[in-house]
Amino acid sequence: MSFMSRARTLVSAALLAACAVSLPASAQDAENLWKDVQERGTLRIGVAEAPPLMVRDPASGQWSGYFIDVMNGFAAKLEVKPELVETTWGEMVSGLQAGKWDISTGLNRKPERALAVNYSIPIWSYEIGLLFDKSNPKVTAEMKSLADFDREDLTIAVVQGSASDLSISPMITKAQIVRLPGVNEGRLAVMSKRADIFAEDSDIHRITIMQNPDWAAQVLPEPAIAKQAIAFAFRKTVPLQDVQVLDIYLEEQIATGNIQRLYDAAVAKMAPQ
Repeated sequence: MSFMSRARTLVSAALLAACAVSLPASAQDAENLWKDVQERGTLRIGVAEAPPLMVRDPASGQWSGYFIDVMNGFAAKLEVKPELVETTWGEMVSGLQAGKWDISTGLNRKPERALAVNYSIPIWSYEIGLLFDKSNPKVTAEMKSLADFDREDLTIAVVQGSASDLSISPMITKAQIVRLPGVNEGRLAVMSKRADIFAEDSDIHRITIMQNPDWAAQVLPEPAIAKQAIAFAFRKTVPLQDVQVLDIYLEEQIATGNIQRLYDAAVAKMAPQ
């Protein structure tokens, strides 16, 4: 029996059960996500810039990245087409809740966010790094903790509404915080000296350093900041049994090493030629 045949059998069983019993209001309001996706023929996926998870080519507007590769594979299993919906990190949850897309991509698993969305299992981990220009005299080798960078003469850039913004901002009392719309703007802020530091996913900074070894470096603060798992997210009205369909697919992708292979390929693609 194919993946989709099994899914349709589960849907049919669920519908029969619904006819046999009187469901509470919360269950009656639940979505039948995969049925809706199949009828529409597309899986709508919310994406925002976060290399190498998700990368937008500024010239062509085309998206790539290993989180998108995973979603493309899952859409193929559902026998539907992936439809990427571009958004910002500040709107990644609100747009999902408003029904603008079916799945949000690359979200950090945070307890407060879990009150608003249902998470899949994680497929990667996240830690905030502090990107800086090696020629900046304000940044020295002795600076190891976030507190060392919380000085009135320093400016810290973050992506507005991102996990880094939500994690860093409450901890900063002296340094100036500049909130920017995306990762590219944060990187450019350091290059142009608009900001001394860009606080973001350490994997993103590793790519920047790989592409710009002449000036780019990062500090991984001690203690670590926001060391969290990264996953996909659904609306709260999507039943957990529907979330489990994606979970099972992700478990297989992790166990076979495909996630690591997709990550390695995405990073290699961004290396200087």
